[in-house]
Amino acid sequence: MTPDPPLPAGGPEHAERLLDFFGTVVRVRCAPADATDLDFFFGPHRAPPGARARYRVELSAGGGGFLRSLLAKDDAPKSFRLSVEPGGRLIEERRFTRWSSVPSPLPPFRTMRESVAAVQATVLVRGSRCVAFFGEPHSGKTSLGLALLARGWALASDQLLVVERATGAARPYLTPTGVRGRTLTAMREGTLAGLEQRRSFCTVSGEVVLARPESLGAVVPVGRRLGPLHLVAVRRAGAAAPTLVPGGPTPRVWPAGAWSWLGGTLATDRARSLLTLPAEGGEQAGADLVEEYFGA
Repeated sequence: MTPDPPLPAGGPEHAERLLDFFGTVVRVRCAPADATDLDFFFGPHRAPPGARARYRVELSAGGGGFLRSLLAKDDAPKSFRLSVEPGGRLIEERRFTRWSSVPSPLPPFRTMRESVAAVQATVLVRGSRCVAFFGEPHSGKTSLGLALLARGWALASDQLLVVERATGAARPYLTPTGVRGRTLTAMREGTLAGLEQRRSFCTVSGEVVLARPESLGAVVPVGRRLGPLHLVAVRRAGAAAPTLVPGGPTPRVWPAGAWSWLGGTLATDRARSLLTLPAEGGEQAGADLVEEYFGA
């Protein structure tokens, strides 16, 4: 058996975390500062001590750490190494400064093409309903999700709809919720006050504050399997009031070509819908329509 390669250079101390993404356990080796950030970003996905890892990810960066550098969008050199564990067979190694098009090593989706499919979406659950809101960036998915969260819905993900290919069930993916724009202004001195946060900046929407979703409302335990699915496309237009109608566009699914498979897992009742919000605002009225439409 090939011996494990040494830890990345960069300091005398390193930390380790075990994370479980949809049944795939990953051992992460990193600087102590990154271990604290990993707890913030992926805390609900911590695997129990002694869990058998299938892959290993090694993070390396100077200064404040790999994840802090990503949030700051600075030009500090960063690298990650993804390998099989045990044995250390290399799958991918990247060195870069800005993130740009470099795929994320956490979760290691490049190793999970056969086990899951994913859509960029905000996913909420109430009773037997599992609704995934997808659309272009800044279309209102997160603010709509926060409005429903305040009404007693539970958040399964603010980033991705992840579906097991073997079962057709959605899996919770509990990473921080990003609050921006008017929603951030309204929440900054209220709901967000006193919460552990991370900050970043978007060239389109400005400051983004990240907060743990369980501090904002109910969340779905990561071990649950959810379904059936209802996909709701969200868009903004010049309409004076929100509208919600059957039908709607097909989401972009990863891996490419997986839509025909994903389509077979959808609920037969209103499997796809289109929610149109005004150019600004309208999230509360949109939440009214979602609750009326889906009988929640």
